[in-house]
Amino acid sequence: MKVLITGVGGFAGSHLADYIIDHNLAEVAGVVRDLEKNENIRSHEKNIQLYECDIVDFQSIFRVLKEVKPDIIFHLAGQAFVPNSFEHTAETFKVNVIAPINIFEAVKAVDIAPRIVVVTSGEVYGETSGLPAIHTERSIPHPENPYAASKTSIDYIAQTYKTHEGLNIVIARPFNHTGPRQKSSFVCSSLARQIALARKTNVPPVIQIGNIKPQRDFTDVRDVVRAYWLLGRLPNAKEFIFNVCSGKIYSIEEVIRMYENLAGVKFELHIEEKRLRGYDIQLLAGSNTLLKSTTGWQPEIPLERTLADLLAWWMEKQ
Repeated sequence: MKVLITGVGGFAGSHLADYIIDHNLAEVAGVVRDLEKNENIRSHEKNIQLYECDIVDFQSIFRVLKEVKPDIIFHLAGQAFVPNSFEHTAETFKVNVIAPINIFEAVKAVDIAPRIVVVTSGEVYGETSGLPAIHTERSIPHPENPYAASKTSIDYIAQTYKTHEGLNIVIARPFNHTGPRQKSSFVCSSLARQIALARKTNVPPVIQIGNIKPQRDFTDVRDVVRAYWLLGRLPNAKEFIFNVCSGKIYSIEEVIRMYENLAGVKFELHIEEKRLRGYDIQLLAGSNTLLKSTTGWQPEIPLERTLADLLAWWMEKQ
């Protein structure tokens, strides 16, 4: 069996490749933007058939699919940072909507029938307002920012390709996930990087932070990619949209306290105006009941360990 991972050099993509290769589950091919910039997959680079490909270009992804002919496609490539979606809205939609449409059309053109795991986002649900605080797959999407709007768009488009074009699509809606290799623009990784830098320079840990009150459902990225794999192997069933989340809610303030316990020191917090965003969702959490009952998946890594591993990763990088 052969799988193709778009964004294999990225945060989740590299962890998915690790999981498949470490457990000898399939041959792995991967799409990257630049063959020279793949630090996250250096340890497994020889075990991945890499293709430099611009996924917003139809001919480029068509050539890859024609050569690889994968049994499963995990589409993980995309623009994932909410603030960037305000600054670069057109580019966000180009990458997050046009690229997966190219994949769907290339699958049809090559005349193959792979399972396609399309990764959208828990952000599609938006702020809780008159809806259950814990979103199920039946919750009505209400995107609150351009990133969420782009993910909602491709979520609905993917459903259309499955229903009317017959593509073998499963949709994963992951909520916040973190762990080693995450960019420092994301809150848990930003905190870990700042703590690691303070340790290396022996200066008091003064942490630059934004709003510490928002609550999120955090899951370890290594648990998330296990869910992706199970969805890739899921037999065809009536249900094909799944939340991927831990089912546990933490405020950013609680995450900071966990880091203080790990570091054994009290942090001085500096609230930065540029980190205070009027569009921050205050509560975003999901139910994983359907995923667990359908696949047997369970989150295994507690957030405390995730944060410890993330901090250790940043300590190595400083």
